[in-house]
Amino acid sequence: MLMIQKDNIDELFDGLKGQWDTEVPATGHEARFLDKLNAQQGTVSIKTGKSKTSFWRNLSIAASVAVLFTIGIQIFNSMGEKAETTPNNIKETKFYFASLIEKEMEKIEAETTPETQHVVADAMEQIKKLEKNYAELENDLAEEGNTRQILNAMIINFQTRINLLQEVLDQIEEIKLLKHPQNENHIV
Repeated sequence: MLMIQKDNIDELFDGLKGQWDTEVPATGHEARFLDKLNAQQGTVSIKTGKSKTSFWRNLSIAASVAVLFTIGIQIFNSMGEKAETTPNNIKETKFYFASLIEKEMEKIEAETTPETQHVVADAMEQIKKLEKNYAELENDLAEEGNTRQILNAMIINFQTRINLLQEVLDQIEEIKLLKHPQNENHIV
């Protein structure tokens, strides 16, 4: 009896040869299908794959940090070479980094929604702590003079703030993607 069933199945598949749907689903089909399945079941899935935009965004963040670090080191080295113009160099460096931080904060404020409010509030709390730390470094600089350690710590503080703000922008983008998945109206 088992052999007869196997023969019938083989005949069935032989008869259906060439009639199978062999098209490859569109990119992201599986993720959209799982999202819809989870939505029907009332569960929420966390995306594990990174999108192309996330890759390029991370690459641009890494490049920005590298550029900022290089600029900081060059300014730091020029401070050592030109001790008489050190206060001006510090002011220029502070202005440069402060303007970058301000631009990032403006981007965050423009993207803030009720869904992202918690992330933004946490980041602003961290920024306040870093600003307080920077003020302490400025006091140390005034008391001890232009030591390399203090100047380096000041540059790292600025870079940390910029990195934090860029990470918040990434998180906001992730939240927006989770809230509005692409092609959610397609029938699976």
